[in-house]
Amino acid sequence: KYYEDICVRCGACIDACHFYAASKDPAHIPAYRMMLVKKAHQSGEVGKGALLDWYRDFEGADSAMAAQLRTAMWECTGCRRCAVFCPFDLDTGLLVSSGRYAMLQEELGPEIIAEIGDAEVSKGEIIDFIKEFYVEQTKELETRLREEFDPGLEIPVEKEGARVLYVPLVGEHAIIPAAKIFHAAGESWTLSLFTATNHSYFVGDMVKAQQAANWIVQEARRLGATSIVYPECGHASRTLLNYFDAWFGTEVQGMEKINIVNLTHQYLKEGKIRVKPEAFNVPMTYHDSCSLGRSSGIYEEPRELIQIVATDYREMTPNRELQWCCGGGGGLIAAAEELYDARMQGGIPKVEQIRKTEAQWVVTACENCKAQLEDLNEHYDLNIEIKGVIDLVADALIL
Repeated sequence: KYYEDICVRCGACIDACHFYAASKDPAHIPAYRMMLVKKAHQSGEVGKGALLDWYRDFEGADSAMAAQLRTAMWECTGCRRCAVFCPFDLDTGLLVSSGRYAMLQEELGPEIIAEIGDAEVSKGEIIDFIKEFYVEQTKELETRLREEFDPGLEIPVEKEGARVLYVPLVGEHAIIPAAKIFHAAGESWTLSLFTATNHSYFVGDMVKAQQAANWIVQEARRLGATSIVYPECGHASRTLLNYFDAWFGTEVQGMEKINIVNLTHQYLKEGKIRVKPEAFNVPMTYHDSCSLGRSSGIYEEPRELIQIVATDYREMTPNRELQWCCGGGGGLIAAAEELYDARMQGGIPKVEQIRKTEAQWVVTACENCKAQLEDLNEHYDLNIEIKGVIDLVADALIL
């Protein structure tokens, strides 16, 4: 309500949105999104059902307006670039999040995002049934890494007393570089049974978002870990860094909450790991994840790590808090087919940025960004390779 009353539709946010920059569709203007939701609230009693009642009225009487509402709610990555330009610091992304939640209660929108979130919530209830298989797969990966990297490497699971609980993504690609770095640093760590992703957060269902995160907090407390480390995942890290304290209070008091990029940066600065300087003689650039950058303030650590191992680093313009979103955040990657065309259009400003650098490698620290950049690479024939920050560090390690 505060946002709706304060927004004066001054227009400062118009050109900040990557979707609007590419489409010129008014439904992509952040202030217009704000106006749509305000109009919805004014149509009836504010609260449950107000947005949907208004939507149904337009669905029958004005299909064009209904389509605009769908576009406004779902073709938004919550990147918060508009908030940087807003003179009142209004966060349209939060309003869009609440709108999505209301629409999904009536099965309006890409339900796959919410379904993935439900699975993340329920995983804790079935974890004992899948634990044995997970441990077996981890041991196979450990054996392979011992042969390929170092005979002493371990990937511990449910190790009591470990300092670090590392919460990965689905897939060994999120475990291998971290395991190498932890091993090189001599870290006391254990691998979580859960994954860091939190799709309920994407759709504004904060009750379920907290429930999914709670499994991880309880695991850390049960094992006695004093540090929760999240992988290269923007939205997940945003929940860890910006929401955990409010969600869990004293349960996480005194517990370190940190992204793997920042922890790796600490290791390097403290001399716990060594890397081969200028290990990669390839023109490369860095893409700021919106959730890690604008929303969490992680700008310099990834750049310093990259510049140590690169011979030719090229900065995109604009960058840091003004960096263009890649167009794949906000859960849009999860609705891959349904929102593919929107993602490709919304990624045009990022494509132009990449082309201007003439870089061959685009490095980032977010799983959704990597997936979106891969799609943009294929769709627009960029002829680039997508890399993770800790992938570079892991490949340049000196044991």
